[in-house]
Order: sequence, then structure tokens, then C-alpha cells
Amino acid sequence: MIIDLSSFLDGTNDFLHFEGQLELKAFNLGARNIEIVGPVKYEGGVFKVDGEGTIDIKVNYTYSENCHRCLKPATNQIKTRVSGKLAKGKGMSDEEYDGYDEIFSYENDFLEIDDYILNQVVVSLPMKSLCDSDCKGLCSICGTDLNNTKCNCIQENIDPRLEKLKNFFPKN
Repeated sequence: MIIDLSSFLDGTNDFLHFEGQLELKAFNLGARNIEIVGPVKYEGGVFKVDGEGTIDIKVNYTYSENCHRCLKPATNQIKTRVSGKLAKGKGMSDEEYDGYDEIFSYENDFLEIDDYILNQVVVSLPMKSLCDSDCKGLCSICGTDLNNTKCNCIQENIDPRLEKLKNFFPKN
């Protein structure tokens, strides 16, 4: 989406509201196969803070990926936000950048926000997707789905740094 900032920059409007949606389908982030379910919806505004142009965008989307514990398909919804300072052109010094999450560069009074929204989608994806926060995953020995059944495998998880200590106490 391209936002016309001319009425904001010349002082006619103190606030510009915008909303829309992006159609994204799939991401290939290394070994992860992520599918965006439905459109990425966004809503935001351009306003002034301490005399500087600022933009704030709320981003909502749903994605589908296999659970990292049990490998079943999982669908999750993400609500995130990106905000930053408006800057004409691409060149800004580090001092001007200080204190802002993002710098939104515009040319000829027009701001293209699609790339900023796409970047926020990628950054807001969790490191590991889960089908449920209580997912127990798969047994590391027999591969049984521990969400459905309980296996009889014996698992001795001893910290390798402390394994020598078990020899201090003889087994009778």
C-alpha cells in the first residue's frame, strides 16, 4: 500500500488513518515451512510526536506450521505492532535513528509500507510453533505422541555435569 503523506507533511492534517490487507501465502525460512492463512490485516496512523512524523501500525495475521513438539499441523494467530519515525529519503545518521524501532523512509510525499509490514510478520513469528501451550510432544525413545497416550519408556535425564555425583551414593 502506498500512503500519500502530502496533506500530513504540509500541515493540512495532523493525523492520517489507513488500513488494508496484504495477500501472503508461504514463507521458506530455512527448514521451516510456514503458510500464511488468509490476508495479513493492518491498521495504523501517521501523527506527530514532539514535532516529528511518527507512524504506528497494528498487524494481525494467522499462520499454519507443524508443531515443533508433536509434528501435527498447528494454526496460530499473531497480533503485533510496528512503529517508527518518518524520514525523507534513505540516508539517516545513527543519532537520528536512536530511540526508534524502525525508520520509515518516504520519497516524493509517498510512503510504501508493504515491506515494513512483511518484515514485521517475519520478525514476529515465534521461534517454535506449538499446537497448544500444554503440548507434551513425542517420546524421544519410542516416538509415541504423549498428548494421546502414555508410553512406558524409562528416561533418565541426568545433567552430564552432575553425572559423576551419582557414583558417590552406592546402590544397595
